[in-house]
Amino acid sequence: MTNDRISAAAGWLVLIGACFCFSSATLAAEAAYRTDGDTNEKVPWFKLKPGEFPPAGSAHAIAGELIAVDHVNRTGAIRLDRTDAIRRGEWDHSLSFTLLPYGSLSYRNAPAELKDIPLGTHLHGEFYAGDAVGKGPQSPFNRAIRLEDDCSYFAARHRAWRIDAIDIDKGTLAVTGTGPGVNQVDAKPTVFQIAPATMVWKGSGIAASSDLAPGQSVALNATVCTLKGPGRLTDVWIDARSRELAAAHQLEVHRQFEHEHGLPGWIDDVDNQNGIVTMTIFAGCDRKLFEDFPANGSISAAVSEESLRTYDQGNDRMGGGILEVLAVPVGPGNSGVQIKFKPSTLLEGFRPKKIIRIFSGKWKKIDDLPLEERLYQ
Repeated sequence: MTNDRISAAAGWLVLIGACFCFSSATLAAEAAYRTDGDTNEKVPWFKLKPGEFPPAGSAHAIAGELIAVDHVNRTGAIRLDRTDAIRRGEWDHSLSFTLLPYGSLSYRNAPAELKDIPLGTHLHGEFYAGDAVGKGPQSPFNRAIRLEDDCSYFAARHRAWRIDAIDIDKGTLAVTGTGPGVNQVDAKPTVFQIAPATMVWKGSGIAASSDLAPGQSVALNATVCTLKGPGRLTDVWIDARSRELAAAHQLEVHRQFEHEHGLPGWIDDVDNQNGIVTMTIFAGCDRKLFEDFPANGSISAAVSEESLRTYDQGNDRMGGGILEVLAVPVGPGNSGVQIKFKPSTLLEGFRPKKIIRIFSGKWKKIDDLPLEERLYQ
């Protein structure tokens, strides 16, 4: 090979290598997404993909009071907390949101639906960007994957509040946040407002403000946060017993709802030749309900839309047998439970990435839903 050909070949190799490096760098840049811990505003936030669960840590945290709810369509609005990320002129604006099909809620440290959570409850949420509507830097983040009241949020992080002082006349309760470790104590106390309307729970009943005392480790729910200091308390749970009963009651509310509406999930695969459907149950359901779906058990499935509303589950669901129950990796929106079943007929809505709600053969007769909860009216 001549020197000219060697030089030309070397040039092509350099060019190819440069293109390869550029393509790899481009792919890496496209794969990257911003998280709350990033300071580089040029990195894009994670973009949701149809039929796929998002990766852990890809959501954006936003908190505020629940001020509007359409529980049938799983939509609502929160009044945003005042933060350094929001300019003063944009304080107290609302953020309208839609719960993702695999989005979940907790209230009083138990699974919940939007209808279970009173208006005014302060919520901690995880959101993804959708269509930009409204004002402020938070306005694009209108797709919620997770909403928790204060009680649930702090319990999940093994944190509580230690009462430091109470002044009934002034209507204040000073508390310090504590964690599971001896070093996880807030540097200074937080002073909440407490009012005659604040519900104080003790044991199996309702207590009085006079039952609150310094040194108690309590759980709290608040409202009008940032508008009135850190907020005004709606509920105070004095002891473990009162917290357990609150969670147990909400859990039964949740279980009744799931029995009546079915567990939601989406279809991963359809074997048309053998008539087999494989689906993954969404996160947020009480895991004890999964025990009612054993291999070789019976199941019914009704087609749903993204709002999780079915058409007419009393008549258009399809029954069959459960062939296999599989464990898959748990993640945001993903319960980690996958079910293979063989319905007697493959409905038109039994397609990959479509959403269904399933009912166990162990459950009682499936009743019709109220008219306003049905897509087919």
